[in-house]
Amino acid sequence: MLHTLQHKLIGSLSRYTAFSQILAYLFRIEVAKQTNQDRSNHNLARVRGEETFDYVLPGSPESELIEYAQDEIKELSKYVLTDSPAICVLSGERGVGTTTLLNTLLYKVKNATPIYLNCPYAGYFELISELALALGLDKESTEIQVLARLRKSEETFLITIDNAQRLVKPKVGGLAGLIKLTNLLRRSRKNHRAVIAIEKASWRFVDRARGERLLFDWVTFLPKWNEAQMQSLLNSRINQHDQPSLHFDGLVVPKQWDQADVSEEERAKLGFYRILWHYSDGNPSVALRFFRFSLNRDKESQRVVVRLFNAPQSQELEKMPKPMLAVLRSIVQLEIASPEDVSECTQLTIAEVIGTLRYFQSRGYIEWSEDKARVSDHWFRHITNVLDRQHLLVK
Repeated sequence: MLHTLQHKLIGSLSRYTAFSQILAYLFRIEVAKQTNQDRSNHNLARVRGEETFDYVLPGSPESELIEYAQDEIKELSKYVLTDSPAICVLSGERGVGTTTLLNTLLYKVKNATPIYLNCPYAGYFELISELALALGLDKESTEIQVLARLRKSEETFLITIDNAQRLVKPKVGGLAGLIKLTNLLRRSRKNHRAVIAIEKASWRFVDRARGERLLFDWVTFLPKWNEAQMQSLLNSRINQHDQPSLHFDGLVVPKQWDQADVSEEERAKLGFYRILWHYSDGNPSVALRFFRFSLNRDKESQRVVVRLFNAPQSQELEKMPKPMLAVLRSIVQLEIASPEDVSECTQLTIAEVIGTLRYFQSRGYIEWSEDKARVSDHWFRHITNVLDRQHLLVK
């Protein structure tokens, strides 16, 4: 009877995210202790590179769609799936599923022509060129020609603009591109609707800089994924066809109070999913990355088994001076940034910025794409956690 009451109580409390996070944290500590005791197993070699996608599939149009953000979709639908003009903002952390939600809205619309645009890194004028092509104009069309097309068109458009944070730079005058876009959409004088997706890290700057003066019809924020949604996603991405299934046997996890009696391997799998959910802080892209990072091949049997990943840790980040953290924050907000961009956003000299970027590169915090830096996927969660604790960023 005590066992049954305990199970029901823990199960009821686990419906609250805060309690589930506490359980996951304690659970992760216990698993880490047991894993450290088992480091002597040298018979395993980590699966690396593109091969990991043979076992944990990448996202595709055929991927199972997990039920997520239903309330947010309903709220947006009230504005963009009706016959009234509207400009809405959709904001969420990178990798949380913004693009999928935009495509869901485009699939749902029946009374407008859907247009999806992925904002170019180059900014506003390149975005206007993409919009002109989508409207049936030449790529070299001017802003005035695009506006005339929107005004005179007999058909109504639902325009979704993904990654619009590329129009935002965290500096004085850094909202010029976003302001031009919203003014263009407002002046179209038709029942056109638009959804502008801006990452949460950049939206906080927009909100503080302009506040109510941008006058969007609705601003909604995508929530973190809960544990059940994360379990469904991770299960759906395991390749069950072309490759042998992953094996969770041998992954030592303590018994969890809020789980019913299940097999040892199923208990290990659910425990591992809980660790991924807690570490990723509800971000599915981070969880999938570290799921793939946890794949190991037994050298004797060639079976691919799951073992607890090594999460990146750095005390240097915690103790880092604020100007250096400001450089990291600027890169997170800009997505990719040249040294000149970072210098403008942080008011540091080019020499200081380049020295800081070299320091970050030597530790793997950033990666280079041509002449621009971006935060390493491997360090993304740890860096955003540090910036959040330092009150420099909102996840």
